[in-house]
Amino acid sequence: MKNILLKCIALGSLALAASAAAAQAPDARVLRITNPQQSIGIHIGDVLSRRIEIEVSPPYQISKNALPVKGSSQNGIELADMAIHTEQQKNHTLYTIELRYQVFANAPAPVVLQLPAESIALTGGPRAPFIQIPVWRFWFSPLVAANIRTAKDSLQPQFKPALVDSSQDQVRLAAFLGLAIIGLFGLIYVNADGRWLPFMNGAFAQAHRELRVLRKNKTQKTQALFCMHQAFNKTYGATLFAGDIASFVAAHPEFSGARADIASFFERSGKALFAGQNGDGEALIDDLIVLSKRLRDCERGAS
Repeated sequence: MKNILLKCIALGSLALAASAAAAQAPDARVLRITNPQQSIGIHIGDVLSRRIEIEVSPPYQISKNALPVKGSSQNGIELADMAIHTEQQKNHTLYTIELRYQVFANAPAPVVLQLPAESIALTGGPRAPFIQIPVWRFWFSPLVAANIRTAKDSLQPQFKPALVDSSQDQVRLAAFLGLAIIGLFGLIYVNADGRWLPFMNGAFAQAHRELRVLRKNKTQKTQALFCMHQAFNKTYGATLFAGDIASFVAAHPEFSGARADIASFFERSGKALFAGQNGDGEALIDDLIVLSKRLRDCERGAS
């Protein structure tokens, strides 16, 4: 009998505990609170945002009247904006609350302030539960310290700015200058008539200079032809005749591109010097100037 009584008492205690646990079971729970990322160096006018996600079981719900009022202020922290988003799911309702606070506090020195705690009531059920959102603390920093007396006391030494490494740019500049100088000398080498550089004083370069100063008349025609023959002989190393053109080009392949012009010159020279065909001396000298310039370019490797 005694054992039966004890068992009944134990079962009654378990039932009471179960009913108490059921009465204390939450009708809503906070899933996530997202606070501002920065908690230091907050100044007057800064905006701080909080995001709160709450899961509410039916029949309870969150009424907009239970939310913090926009424009309310506490200790220099004003609720600048508030928004709520509702998502109906299978067994519960998901509320996402966006709170934007703006700091209007003023302090002469850095001080710890806080976003206020919020109490959100639930409606629609037999009871009146509420959800408590905790405070969030941060360091408030004044824009100007209060103990500054004169600007001179607050002067900071100036630091010399770090030098920019220009070694790579100097190398590129030197390379570009070198290329420019080489290009300039190349243009001079190909086109200049002067002989102030040793490699510019070839036989045909000399002939070209002499032909340009000759008077363009018939009396200078013979001298112009001899001037060209002298350049051929000097380059060939012996007297060059029309039959030696092949060996001349073989010994000096840089003139191979002008072989037809060379043959034409010897034919024209033979007619003028030995056949007595006196053509237009001025035209002949003009043609020899053009030929000597081309042979000068061949001699310099520029043709």
